[in-house]
Amino acid sequence: MNLNLDSYRILEKLKDEENTRTEEFDTKNVTLIDVGLNVESDPDAGIKVAEAALAGLGKININDKIHVRIEKLPAVATLGSQLAGWCIKIDGKTALGSGPVRILAKKPREMIEKIGYSEVSDKGVLILETSLLPDRETCRKILQETEVNDLIIAVFKENSITGLINILSRIVEVSIFRLFNLGYDVNRISYAEGTVPMLEPSNNIMFEANDAIIYKGSVELKVNGWNSELTDKAISRYSRAYGKPFREIFQEAEGNFYNVPTDIFAPAELRVTDLRDNRIYSSKG
Repeated sequence: MNLNLDSYRILEKLKDEENTRTEEFDTKNVTLIDVGLNVESDPDAGIKVAEAALAGLGKININDKIHVRIEKLPAVATLGSQLAGWCIKIDGKTALGSGPVRILAKKPREMIEKIGYSEVSDKGVLILETSLLPDRETCRKILQETEVNDLIIAVFKENSITGLINILSRIVEVSIFRLFNLGYDVNRISYAEGTVPMLEPSNNIMFEANDAIIYKGSVELKVNGWNSELTDKAISRYSRAYGKPFREIFQEAEGNFYNVPTDIFAPAELRVTDLRDNRIYSSKG
């Protein structure tokens, strides 16, 4: 199994002459694919990028809701890949990096090591939410940290259709992230799916998408061993920030995403089936 290669094959299909630029470094190269930064994106591209962010382990469908289904290695797909866990500086500005190349670079190291999945890959995939296209020096640094020879970076801005789909598609990820922070062994999760209302594109995607996840998102998990004391703690209602619009929460964090209380990143509803005895646990905000 090579998750970076699987994701690479997904993104290769999005390349065309208008949206692709290649930077060469001796025997290595970086392919930048614009999927919503300086070019118009579309829902199909947004879905492909979101599935690549899930390391090819998840499927995404959209109607009036976004539905995410992960039938294999949910913790690896979400925390090991989809989580925006790599903070990358471009000309002094912060870009949020996700994708399976985080496994190779161990970003962040503690989380990647706790999940316990590793691989060796000549190819890598980075999904980058950014306001600036990575410059040559940034590309060089990413190559050095990942040690791949062939890297695809899919870039998009927050307020794009790709940005909207990618943020909403983290509905399962926020649930598993919450359980990870509660000390639960997320490798016990064998199946995960989640739904969240689909929104219209706007200039407030980050705020509106997080509100949708926190107050209207629903997640179902199948696990091999559950702690019933976690059921209520694993939803957003448990957070001290619950009830506030995400814009207000973000402002109170002084505009720093990493200062937002982590316990607010959780779904409104959770349903857990413990496969050991088929008992069902549920909690709703």
